[in-house]
Amino acid sequence: MTSLFDKFRKKPAAEPAPFPGAEPEQKKPTRGLNVRVMVMPLLVVALVVLIVVAALTYLQFALLGQERRDALTHGQADRMADHLAGRLQGYTDVIAATGRAPAVVAAMAAGDQATLDEHVSRLRELFPSVLRIRFIALGDERVDETSVPPLSYACLELARIAESGQVPLVEAHLYGTQVQHIDMLRPVAGPEGMVGSLLVTLDVAVLRDWLRPLLPADGGYVELRQGGANGKHLMLGAAGDAGLQGMPATYSVAITGTAWSLIYWAPARLAALSTVQQTAFLTVFGVGLVTLVVAFVLFTTVAGRIVRGDLVAVVKQAVEMWSGRRQHNFEVRLAESLDVLTALAEHLQQVQPKQVRPDAAKAAAMQQDSGIIVDEPPEGEDMPSSLLFMSQESMRVEELGPPGTDQEKNDKS
Repeated sequence: MTSLFDKFRKKPAAEPAPFPGAEPEQKKPTRGLNVRVMVMPLLVVALVVLIVVAALTYLQFALLGQERRDALTHGQADRMADHLAGRLQGYTDVIAATGRAPAVVAAMAAGDQATLDEHVSRLRELFPSVLRIRFIALGDERVDETSVPPLSYACLELARIAESGQVPLVEAHLYGTQVQHIDMLRPVAGPEGMVGSLLVTLDVAVLRDWLRPLLPADGGYVELRQGGANGKHLMLGAAGDAGLQGMPATYSVAITGTAWSLIYWAPARLAALSTVQQTAFLTVFGVGLVTLVVAFVLFTTVAGRIVRGDLVAVVKQAVEMWSGRRQHNFEVRLAESLDVLTALAEHLQQVQPKQVRPDAAKAAAMQQDSGIIVDEPPEGEDMPSSLLFMSQESMRVEELGPPGTDQEKNDKS
């Protein structure tokens, strides 16, 4: 800061002289920078950062909300599929238990149709929606097209699967016809092995009755499909808002123990965040934005007042120092202002004349050699460093007369 005032020592470049008769140009006062303008880029950067953070936070919350909705949707679809699978499992468990009953196995092995008919009647009481109950002998490949519903090759194929030791799936046969039906088959087997199969046939319409109460309370659309060849499928039942079919399916889940799958369309997509969540989110970042702007205004206002106050103090104290009144305590608040005043004090100390102190021994030598009389102040007193710092009482001013007056006085004497 010592060389702070060096730049002021350069002489300004000479301005070109105006043309004769030309009126002097009046310069308009220019408005320089102020604290608010200088800090404005920081505010812009802070606002951009705040907006970016808000957008990223909103996106993160939206993704979390989407994951929660997907998990809820999948849970609802799984619940519906499990309910259907459990209901069908109840049917197949009863059919399998009947096929393992010793009386049924003995009647089946002996060809006792009367005993088998009694068991059929009991099963009808357990399954009110049943269409037909059949006992199929081991290795029997005869179809029955006259009965309703008919015994088709698809039904016999289930019997062949059971005879091979596998558990046949629940399937829908002849779908789309007047005799469409659902077949559930389990083997009739005793200690000595399998003697036949028990086939229970249900109406396809029962699936629609099972689906309706399973639909979630907030709506949606659900279909029950059976896969077919070449990627084709059969729609066995549906419930809910069919208008949602135009949207991509939300979730598909296979139903255990069947050849079916449940396709679920969730209700129309809601906002990424709920209304309450959006309000809370906007409130938090809105308060942050307002706080940032208010803090910027307050900071620039206070900073401007401090700078203006320091400028006034610097000018005032600089004038006092230049006039010879020393300053020891600078009444400024900014460190930069203190540096300026310190540099000014050092600069003035360099340009002001130094204090002269006469040497008594040198004065005595001069007095003896050349006869020069040197008046010395009394011991212990200092010579004034400059006329500017002399006391008015120690100065004596004599008025001189016209030229020649002093010479006449000397001649007369």
